[in-house]
Amino acid sequence: MQNLKKIDLFGQVFNLNINRNDKEYKSVIGGITSFLLYSCSLSYFIYKIYLWSSGQIQPNITNQPTSYVYQQHTFTKSPLMISMLKLDEDPFDLENNYITIFYQQYVGLNISQPQILIPQYINTSNPFQSLFIIPQNVTLVLNPTGLQEQGQQQQTKGGLLLALCDKQLISQNITCASDEKLQKFIQIFQGIELWITVEIYDTDTKQISSIVQEIHQLIDVYSPFFTQFQFKMTMNDIDDNIFITTSETSSYISSYTTTTQPFSQQIIYNKFGFKAFGMFMLSLSSDGNNQMVSYPKLGQILADVGSIMSTLLSISIIVQMINSVMLEDKILFQIISSYFPEIKKYKITKDYFGNITNVEFNNEKLDKQQYQIQYDMLKEKARNKISFINQVYEISRLQFIIQGLVDKQTIINSHKLGIKWLQNPEETIQYTNQEFQIEDFTLLSLDLIEKQDDIKIYEQSL
Repeated sequence: MQNLKKIDLFGQVFNLNINRNDKEYKSVIGGITSFLLYSCSLSYFIYKIYLWSSGQIQPNITNQPTSYVYQQHTFTKSPLMISMLKLDEDPFDLENNYITIFYQQYVGLNISQPQILIPQYINTSNPFQSLFIIPQNVTLVLNPTGLQEQGQQQQTKGGLLLALCDKQLISQNITCASDEKLQKFIQIFQGIELWITVEIYDTDTKQISSIVQEIHQLIDVYSPFFTQFQFKMTMNDIDDNIFITTSETSSYISSYTTTTQPFSQQIIYNKFGFKAFGMFMLSLSSDGNNQMVSYPKLGQILADVGSIMSTLLSISIIVQMINSVMLEDKILFQIISSYFPEIKKYKITKDYFGNITNVEFNNEKLDKQQYQIQYDMLKEKARNKISFINQVYEISRLQFIIQGLVDKQTIINSHKLGIKWLQNPEETIQYTNQEFQIEDFTLLSLDLIEKQDDIKIYEQSL
């Protein structure tokens, strides 16, 4: 049993009460400060919880550039849309066509048959906006090594060829403009508008949002161009669990790069048999980005609140110092008044800093400086009096005095003295010729003095 007591982690220390009811000294200043500190801490806690629950605290985002060997992406929205500003006629109109756009895929070393893209109408605020050329279901694959392991596909690119409408090559569903109009069209300075779709991760909605960027490209049938769009992918790793670390991965097209170079019209004509304004090549870039999005967890919020509360509670050190000084003054005053009871009849007025400003006794004003000097001297003596060494010393002096007044056997017999327990019928306690009463239990205690309205001084002769 003794060994179990030694390892007890919940041992308690007995603290004596300062007075009848209080183990700690508490003041009005401490109460006001405590109320303000706890109110501020609680308000800040509620504020942080509100921001956290409403998603107004931004997550921690870490970006790390990387390089991919294999990637595959299917566009839910078209990566590239083409339009023009129409004047009299729409150059993409199928019934009076000037520019025909073909789309073909480059899978490894194989090239698919060109597919004519049917223009579509999109409602825009610009009344001069032409029809839009929108490739659908575009899938791009990055695989420069050509290895096909674990379901990997061959490298796949997409090509958009802007051709001058040719009556001999296009289908019956398209009617080219007259030769006169086509010649006039290619003589005029022309430009197209490219609408490129990229995506970003919205930390508020936790969804991937699309952004359309606009680029202007000049076209000239006598100086065809070759522009390559390399789309960069971002692998998004999301941790949004409020307690533990989790991982939810997604990918999206976050940016792109373009390179443009001149292209020989003769090469295009030899390859396809018609004239072209230029070609757009769509592919995935090997450069990418790994993004880690970590939303704040409940533990982080509580830790943040705890740090702020600790900072606020550091102010309590000042209040503790004030209470310590006030407690010492109160105890020293009680000790001095135990030896000099009349001091309680003095009316003392102090300022906010504890300095004595007025001293009165029986409505008579006294010299405050003389009172201060005498009281400070008694405080210093009382401070030394309550030290532990002095307490032991005074008790030892009392023992020697008692031993000089009574014989040693009487002192030994005092260990058997006591007040008779009211419910004990047996005589187990020895009594002297003067029997002790229950009232003697507090005969020398402050309880006897606290019951009196006024302090009276009695002179007794021993």
